[in-house]
Amino acid sequence: RYSDQIGIIFLNMSEVADNEKAAVATYVRTTTADASTRPKSKKELRAEKKAAKKSAAAAAASPTNETKMPSKHESKEEKYRLKKERRKQQLKEREKEFLREKKERQKKRKARELHAVGGGLDPVLAAKRLEERKNKKKRKKEQKDALEESKFFGNDMAVFDKVFNGTGEEDEEGVRTLEMGVKCKDVVIGKGQIVENNSLLTVMYKLKSGKGILIDSSKKFIFRVGKGNVIRGWDIGVLGMAVGGVRKLIVPPKAGYQGQDIGAGPGALLYFDITVLACT
Repeated sequence: RYSDQIGIIFLNMSEVADNEKAAVATYVRTTTADASTRPKSKKELRAEKKAAKKSAAAAAASPTNETKMPSKHESKEEKYRLKKERRKQQLKEREKEFLREKKERQKKRKARELHAVGGGLDPVLAAKRLEERKNKKKRKKEQKDALEESKFFGNDMAVFDKVFNGTGEEDEEGVRTLEMGVKCKDVVIGKGQIVENNSLLTVMYKLKSGKGILIDSSKKFIFRVGKGNVIRGWDIGVLGMAVGGVRKLIVPPKAGYQGQDIGAGPGALLYFDITVLACT
């Protein structure tokens, strides 16, 4: 009897459990139906939108959507294509250059034909034009030759004669040009013995620069003329002076100290005031 009672109790409990399960299932079905039919809330919509963005980002980052790298064969074909295009462009540029040069040659040829004797002109007029051109060239050559000749045989030749030959001609204000371009001017003409080559002279002198600055001086200087004791300009410039005479000398570098700087600057003219004190 006791076991029968226990079995009845378990049977009743199972029936209750089955009823509860059926009730829960019915509630779930009704809740799901209500959720599918009712409008979604803002929170649900935001959640769905966020999930969609995540899925899209994941799909973009997936390896299946990455840029496909070209294969070795495709790279080789692309390189060959680019090389072919460059070659084609070079050929086009060469063809344009050739056509341009051809047009230039044709233009020059037409110009030569037009200006030639009888080329595009009346034969008489063409011959006249050719003769005028020849005469113009001849005149230009004559003018050039005359200019060169005047340069050599004009003032330059006169200076050459004065420097190297010593013309002794009297210039303006009593200035004479002697050998090697030495210029002299007698300030006081002496009345004593005449200075000649190999004479022993005693002189007083002053040396100045072109700006009038005193460079050197002496109250008593003795030398022998023509023996190389002094500069060449002195040997030339004192000839013909007399005792008591005063002479101004302008000595160029060629007859002086060449290109040395003795106080007046390298290659400058030297200005001397020389007074003859004695001559033996």
